[in-house]
Amino acid sequence: MDKIWVFFLMVLLSCQAGENKVATDTALTNSGPEPSLELLADGKLRVIRLAGSPYERGLQHGKLLKKEIKVVTDSLLADIEKTSGKTSSAFMADFFAETDFVSSMERWTPDLLEEIKGIADGSEIPYDVVLMHQLGDEFFFSTKYLFAHKCSSVGINRTPAHPTLTAQNMDIPTYFHGHQTVMHLTDENGVAALVLTIPGHIGITGMNRSAVSINCNILLQLQSQAKGLPVSAIVRGVLTHSSYDAAIGWLKKIEHASGQNYLIGGKERVGSFECSATTIEAFKPFREASFTYHTNHPFNNKDYSKWYLDALNENGFTLNDAKGFCQRIPSFESRFDVADLDFGMDEIKAVLRSRDHDGPDVVSNTYTYASVIYVLSDEPQFHIAPGKPHETKYLTLQFEE
Repeated sequence: MDKIWVFFLMVLLSCQAGENKVATDTALTNSGPEPSLELLADGKLRVIRLAGSPYERGLQHGKLLKKEIKVVTDSLLADIEKTSGKTSSAFMADFFAETDFVSSMERWTPDLLEEIKGIADGSEIPYDVVLMHQLGDEFFFSTKYLFAHKCSSVGINRTPAHPTLTAQNMDIPTYFHGHQTVMHLTDENGVAALVLTIPGHIGITGMNRSAVSINCNILLQLQSQAKGLPVSAIVRGVLTHSSYDAAIGWLKKIEHASGQNYLIGGKERVGSFECSATTIEAFKPFREASFTYHTNHPFNNKDYSKWYLDALNENGFTLNDAKGFCQRIPSFESRFDVADLDFGMDEIKAVLRSRDHDGPDVVSNTYTYASVIYVLSDEPQFHIAPGKPHETKYLTLQFEE
């Protein structure tokens, strides 16, 4: 394997031209780097370097972030008890008895189960708790919360002016905030990825050294099931592929547990795919659009769940009414409204920072854990604002050979 050096380059102010380099001192050799933890952005961002077998990477993760994993999993268990009205142990016993996500992971992503076991052993947190931690979106589907709003994504095809760009504001429960973490993962074959995560979690969005990226938005309206791959496993599974086409082929082949939109990027282009338990539909704002965007409302996939249709009816809403539930959609429609207009980094940052009305459902909102922008070139870059992007600086992480 070629030697790879990872440099954590510069903190980028929203409107400044100046750059401050932050370099690492860890070289990646044939056996991978030593596991390490680095604090960046004045301690707002943890970067952990993990290498080796899946179990070894998980074990390193668990040991490096043992304290943080205890804090976030305790918060998760408290949320489960508050939401379900059961003890966390009773809820998890019922949840695992009624679902079978593990069988799908054994089929499609067995390495990730080993990584989860390593996290549990390294952090000394029970395995069932760490496994439950990976199933946040599947837990949301069990609560059937009609008005859930989480995450906004955008992607732009490569042009002569810039490489392919994909981006997302990742909105998750506030009890995870303050623990923003990026994993630099290197497997036994030297394949590397940068993945945004929560301590103890296998990943919520990311990109790999081959310039393949994935962003995701929950679509609670769509049909889910008690089996299939959970979203966390899909995120990491996509990042094992070395091309856009291979990633899309895999996405269309696997069985999906929950309704999600996956915005996949590669060096040439981006694609947005609304996935339910039974149906996958591509989405583009215009037929010939060189860009795509998505929030938490399905545009093309009509595989609605029965509980969702019943909930709309019981609350006096129609499907047409439901289009207005997500008030972030107009922020994208107003900025990306011409099919052939060339958009770039400035337009992406503007929409990710946007707060276009006084309501809570704005693009940069209370639940925004981090904002990421992926530059998918021969030298891919991972830009991250560890917090709300309208008030947090972007940091750039980059692979370098």
